Amino acid sequence: MARDLQLDENGDLVIDPVTHDLAMVSGIDEVAQRIKTTLSIKYGEMENLGSEAGADYRNFLGKSFSEEAARDDLTAALLGQVPEVQSLQDITFQKLAGRKLAVGFTAVVEDESGEMEEVKEDYSIEP
Repeated sequence: MARDLQLDENGDLVIDPVTHDLAMVSGIDEVAQRIKTTLSIKYGEMENLGSEAGADYRNFLGKSFSEEAARDDLTAALLGQVPEVQSLQDITFQKLAGRKLAVGFTAVVEDESGEMEEVKEDYSIEP
């Protein structure tokens, strides 16, 4: 698994309080961060940097919400862009005020030793 710069809940870089350098994240925590980052990018939004990056939210935020289509889009985005993710389980959707959608799921992730670990995620999607 890779190492990356650590991001806080707002997507801002974290400063290590001891070393005062940029904090790093690795292992399962890095994969969990990459999952959230992938979901925070709307598909096609980063045309110049990675046109295939992100998740397609058309089936998440329309008048004719299809839970099955949204589940398929979520699964395709994470399995296609986060290689450590082996499967998604317990996917739930909850409509929130302001056309927001709460998405919860458990990702089964292969760690550095080949063992499977679960990463539980809750994510809010908004238009």
